[in-house]
Amino acid sequence: RGWLFGLGAFVHGIHWIYYSLHYHGGTPFILASALVVLLSAYLALFPALAFYIARKWFPVSIEKQLLLLFPASWLLMEWLRGYLFTGFPWLQLGYAQIDTPLAGYGPLIGGLGIGGLTLLSAGLLAMLMLKKKILYSLIGLSGIWLLGFVLMQFNWTTPVDRLIKVSLIQGNIAQSDKWKPQMHGPTLRMYHELTKQHWDSDLIIWPETAIPDFKHRVGNYLQQLKNEAEINGKDVLLGLFIRDPDTSRYYNSVISVRDGEYLKRHLVPLGEYFPLRGLLSFFMRWIDIPMSDVDSGPEQQSLVTAAGQPLGISICFEDAFDRDIRKDLPQATLLVNVSNDAWFEDSPEAWQHHQIARMRALESGRFMLRATNTGVSSVIDARGEVVAISPQFKRHELMTLVQPMQGSTLYSIAGNFITVILACLLLLFLVFDLRTSSRT
Repeated sequence: RGWLFGLGAFVHGIHWIYYSLHYHGGTPFILASALVVLLSAYLALFPALAFYIARKWFPVSIEKQLLLLFPASWLLMEWLRGYLFTGFPWLQLGYAQIDTPLAGYGPLIGGLGIGGLTLLSAGLLAMLMLKKKILYSLIGLSGIWLLGFVLMQFNWTTPVDRLIKVSLIQGNIAQSDKWKPQMHGPTLRMYHELTKQHWDSDLIIWPETAIPDFKHRVGNYLQQLKNEAEINGKDVLLGLFIRDPDTSRYYNSVISVRDGEYLKRHLVPLGEYFPLRGLLSFFMRWIDIPMSDVDSGPEQQSLVTAAGQPLGISICFEDAFDRDIRKDLPQATLLVNVSNDAWFEDSPEAWQHHQIARMRALESGRFMLRATNTGVSSVIDARGEVVAISPQFKRHELMTLVQPMQGSTLYSIAGNFITVILACLLLLFLVFDLRTSSRT
């Protein structure tokens, strides 16, 4: 039942992968659908294992199952899902609580820990429905949510320097048109013209691969943009590919036209690289995604500085990995995510991605600036609240003021260490409890 639950949740929750494979990758309908189901079937193993551990390994009372076993086993399996085979932490339970009082725990235990508290809250509600320990269940449930509300009132990081004016350029280039040769010139002219209208902003950000080309092939264009940026004393970040002249390999990158670059570290399986090439050579013949065989950048990279601020940059789904965001903290005073969710058409993916970005901002106590090709482009504050947002599937320039932040939240220091250790200790306690009970 746990596996069937997971299968339904993931087929529904990540069905948008089909759009990138079929419409933009040329994968036949049957194969694209099969790949979504197969990936979902694999991901469903994690909730299945969580339920199996709770029901088969620990023959304890229903109270202990609901309040200890299910939250602990689920939390551990969600954590494992974010690491195994490079990880796929999409649809973690905690993301759904970004607009509830449980969000108050974000700077302390992160989205993963919030997911554990969600399961604990569900267990307490189930206890009430079963009419077991009603008073204690009411106290526990209200206490968890009331404390979350109280924690929301705290500021875990502090402002540094002045407010910065930013402009996020949403080019709205359809994915089906992005790589057409006849679109190359118009795309570059469009971004240049829109940028010239925003030289009053301190920082201008373009989306992932806004320039559908290699850096060395648009050198004159970038030099002109750099000259204008220096004359106006402003900074421009943009996405494009960088080719290594020695190896002829290339990287999905973000550069500052004045100085600095970031090479994407965490690549998308099948979309940017092919895992287990020998086993998946069959699929490679059926998937024709442009620029889908790139290299990953170094794990440790110097932060790009723009508008006088060190930036924690992530590309595409890198912001789904809290550990990748934490690598740039506490040095980074602002977070930047550039993405191109046009791969997934008008599906829930863009809004799921936006929700994940909000959690990363909350966990780190930093503003998050999201520049995307077709939406959702947004500015998110240090509490995970949306400051400004662009409409989807429209060419739009989003302008607002942002506040650089300094300091560390508990989560940015410890990550998931506390919650994972606590979950393990709960299981060890139940093992000890079972052994003690069997002896008596």
